[in-house]
Amino acid sequence: MRKLLLMAVCLGTAFVTTVTGASSDIVSWGLSYHKDGTTPSVSTLGAQLLNQYDGMYVGDTNQKQVYLTFDLGYEAGYTAAVLDLLQEYQIKGLFFVCGNYLKQTELMARMEKEGHQIGNHTDKHKDLPKLDEAGIRKDLTDLHLPKPAKFFRPPQGRFDEKTLRVAKEVGLRAVLWSVAIVDWKKSPRLNVKACTQKILERVHPGAIMLFHITNAGTPDMLRTLIPALQAQGYSFGVLE
Repeated sequence: MRKLLLMAVCLGTAFVTTVTGASSDIVSWGLSYHKDGTTPSVSTLGAQLLNQYDGMYVGDTNQKQVYLTFDLGYEAGYTAAVLDLLQEYQIKGLFFVCGNYLKQTELMARMEKEGHQIGNHTDKHKDLPKLDEAGIRKDLTDLHLPKPAKFFRPPQGRFDEKTLRVAKEVGLRAVLWSVAIVDWKKSPRLNVKACTQKILERVHPGAIMLFHITNAGTPDMLRTLIPALQAQGYSFGVLE
């Protein structure tokens, strides 16, 4: 009987649960941090599948460079402030958007104009491993971006072999992450000092950082974090 490996992260603690009786091998992406400047431990199956289908969760670990990525399911009113900050520091981000976010035409146009990358976060934000191949293909290809996306991020970080195979067939490369915090809740307001410290403890060369822009404290946290990373010698890259 196959086993399903689930890993979840909550404020720095990694939980690993083995579930028996699964009909397929599904990865629920999670990280186990070391706090010593090294790449976190990840699901063995997840890493194998990403390698098999040209996906990634880290950049070049030989370079002291990080990558800022943002998941946008809806607009909470703070994206413009984040774009202002990125423009101020001349940093390019990778924004993964869902179909609902395409209604934000001004913000979408601004992202494109200012040179940010726009990725595919699926049209309806469905749990992709629960869909058949046709369903996965539809949720990926029904998202009509201004320019064809190179990258996609599976909703909730959940994927299986079928998900990555179909994504590659439609020309999309999976991008997961190697640094994240619990920042998707609208309240309470993020504690800037605590969140910044948490990220600095987890950062490592080649880190792909995941953020959400749903909390009023996110712009303030990034304004503190960016110069703190620069002070540690990190630069900000663009995924290729």
